[in-house]
Amino acid sequence: MKTTPIVISALAIACGLSAAACDSRPDTLTPKPHSPYQENPTNNVEEKPGAFAGGQDNTFDHMAGLGDDAPKDAFEVLQQREEEGPAEIRTRLHSCQKIQVTTLRNMLSSLGVNLDATGNPPTAGQLLKEGTGALGAANYDARVGETIVWTAAGAAKLFDIFVQAAPEIIANLPNMPQCQIDGVGVQLFDENNVCVADGITCIIGRPATPEHVAICNSVVNNASSIENGKNIAVATILSAAHSCE
Repeated sequence: MKTTPIVISALAIACGLSAAACDSRPDTLTPKPHSPYQENPTNNVEEKPGAFAGGQDNTFDHMAGLGDDAPKDAFEVLQQREEEGPAEIRTRLHSCQKIQVTTLRNMLSSLGVNLDATGNPPTAGQLLKEGTGALGAANYDARVGETIVWTAAGAAKLFDIFVQAAPEIIANLPNMPQCQIDGVGVQLFDENNVCVADGITCIIGRPATPEHVAICNSVVNNASSIENGKNIAVATILSAAHSCE
């Protein structure tokens, strides 16, 4: 195939124009100078020196903190941690996972509660069975796993369950193997309706302190009746122990 003179001339003109366009480009790209007091065109906020974590001439504009307050000094954070207490207390208060429904069921059974019992008003087993939604149980049909964070509804439902379970726990606790010392079961209340530290230790799973006993006795003595006070005291202690309070 032969190339005509017209085609050759057109290619020469195109190459010449391309070269001229290339020659017109600058050798270097110099950014516009950035004034520290330049008005920000995106949010109309005047930028001040020192408002960013890095230097304005050698980095992007990164705010020093995520909020209005400046980042805390390391010694300030250390002082805050010391005020909050040791790590085992601090993590318990601020990093508590909701008790799982299966764990709650196993725990109540181990304390002598019959979860299959029915009655009017509903028993602890009935409240547990009907309150799984409030307790954050998994919904596998909807492909939703069990929640791990407490909600107000879940905490209220847990307390209701403990209140209904309290009479069975008080009556059956001495018969539970894990609550026996040399074959003798511990009591939650003595013959004078005074809270017993060993019984509290068994239901909360850690050594009871004098404060536990004092709170328990205060609830019993200030209730409308001794029996109601015992039930509320047991529910209060169990709720606090298993909701990181």
